[in-house]
Formats: sequence, C-alpha cells, structure tokens
Amino acid sequence: MTLVALVHATPAAMAPATAAFADVFPEARLRHLLDDTLITDAERAGGLTEPLRARMRSLIRYALDGGADAVLLSCSLYGPVTGEFAGERPVLSSDAALFGEVVRRAPKRVHVLGPIEAGTRDTVERLQAIVGPATAVYGSVVSGAREALAAGDTDRAGRLLAEAVGRDVDLALLGQFSLAPALEAAQERLGVPLLSPPRLAAAAIRERT
Repeated sequence: MTLVALVHATPAAMAPATAAFADVFPEARLRHLLDDTLITDAERAGGLTEPLRARMRSLIRYALDGGADAVLLSCSLYGPVTGEFAGERPVLSSDAALFGEVVRRAPKRVHVLGPIEAGTRDTVERLQAIVGPATAVYGSVVSGAREALAAGDTDRAGRLLAEAVGRDVDLALLGQFSLAPALEAAQERLGVPLLSPPRLAAAAIRERT
C-alpha cells in the first residue's frame, strides 16, 4: 500500500486533503504531518524566509526518512521547497498539478483567490512565470472566507469567493487547500470554471507512485 505523507502548515488543510485522497486515491495510506504555525509565521514575516524554508525542509526529510513513498505539501507558499528534493520519490507542491491544468486549458485571464496576502501573491507570481505573457494572472485576498469555513459556513464562504472573481476572467482558482470545502458553493454562483487543488494533487500523486 502506498504511503503518502501530507505536510500541512495549517490544520484547515487536513480535511480537504483527506477527502480528496478518499475520492481519487482511496487505496493510499495517509500520514499527516503538521506545523500549525507555519502560515501565521509566514504572514508575520511577509513571505517565505530561510528559517521557514528550513522548518519545511525538516518536515519533508522526516517524512521521507519515515518511509513515505510520496510527499505532498498542502500549503502553496512552501511549494518552492519541494525543488530541493528531486529524486526517485515524488515530493510535490500543493499547486503543481493545478498549474499544469491551467497550462493545459490555456486561458487568457486567470484569477487566483486566496485567504492570505503572502500566499496569494506567491501563487500569482509563480503561475505567471509558468504561463508567460499570453495569460494574465490576477490575485485577490478574500476577506472572511477563511473565517466562514472555520465556522462551518461553506455557503457564505462560497458567496464571498464568487463575489471576488473578476467579470472578465476565463478561469478562477482556489489558491489554498483550505478553501476547497467552498468549491461547490462558489462554483454554482460563477459563470466560469473554478479549479481547486486537492483533487488534482491527489491524482498527480497517484500517477507518480
């Protein structure tokens, strides 16, 4: 049985990740690793610093040393750390598969929705570098969505996310695993496709193991 280590920077990402694997890769055995201050520390630091990279690096190394067949990070902000672990076992960022789907669809305008400034800005910059000038990538921090989900109000979170999407975009993205529970509520209010990373990431892990 494939052992997949899921490395989290917030507890809010754990349930969406688990649900995605249950749907897409149910035969995988999951091991959750959590450092629940990685997000708040990154917010205070204004982004990914070397000490924060070192903390994530330690978690990934712990997962690999513990026998994981693959490692998936559920926080997009820490995705660049995965580049340090090129080897025979997959170590994937939360949004690698999401970005691949954007490239496949080749939209003209993409709108990234996120819960925090540092993570949203990072996602926009990395995606823009991948898609190039043919696609314009925008980002918005959606105030209140994270709090609504924490309170169990997926409908309100979906409404806030949908209202934040620009009218002239071809594709919208949820930039964080933690927003995935609001996908359906947001999509039913939108006239453009809305992509969420957990299921795409789980499918990518399945293909690589």
